Amino acid sequence: MLVKDFMTRDPITLGPDDSLARAVEITQTRRIRHLPVIAGGKRLAGLISDRDIRLATPSPLVPGEAQRTESWERTPVAAVMTRDVITVSPDEPIEDAAHLLCKHRIGSLPVVDGEGKLQGIVTHTDLLGALIQTLGGNEPSSRIEVALPDEPGELARAMRVVGEELGINIATIVVPAQQGDRRKIAILHLNTIDPRQAINGLEAAGFSVGWPSLDADLRAASAP
Repeated sequence: MLVKDFMTRDPITLGPDDSLARAVEITQTRRIRHLPVIAGGKRLAGLISDRDIRLATPSPLVPGEAQRTESWERTPVAAVMTRDVITVSPDEPIEDAAHLLCKHRIGSLPVVDGEGKLQGIVTHTDLLGALIQTLGGNEPSSRIEVALPDEPGELARAMRVVGEELGINIATIVVPAQQGDRRKIAILHLNTIDPRQAINGLEAAGFSVGWPSLDADLRAASAP
């Protein structure tokens, strides 16, 4: 899955000479937190966020709404926008975009092509959509977890049990990276409402299985 599959295309933008009042109006009426700023030829010039607006807003101790509005009207977006913007290309994997958002603790990434022209924007909300799709949350399914020895061929063996021997379709499968563990956990979404046949088959093949998670089964087993 690539950034271009989840980004918001043709986002609302501003020009460097637009007023801060215009930025305030858009963020409030459209409930948008990040606005790309573009110059000639759709090239990205910067980004203005709700945080930038708050920092540029006169102190609440300054009396009068009129004075605040006047300040916004005479302040150009270029004066308060972030210029050194972290960006991503449309053809980068969506997980690379997620890494950048987490690493830099930011809420959005403008998406630009090789010439620096704006193609879209990707936000935390877009990444949540990608996560839901990856984990199979968009369609009816049953979720199970399978503990796998961290050895070659174990995942394929589990898949043969479910797919070939039992004939159950696997909607999605994710194996998160784990540190300091000699086993891996495969998260399977199965195209069945009742996964007990798959669970029994996997357990008969020597796998530990939890429905919907291994932790849930461990808690149930330890309950008085």
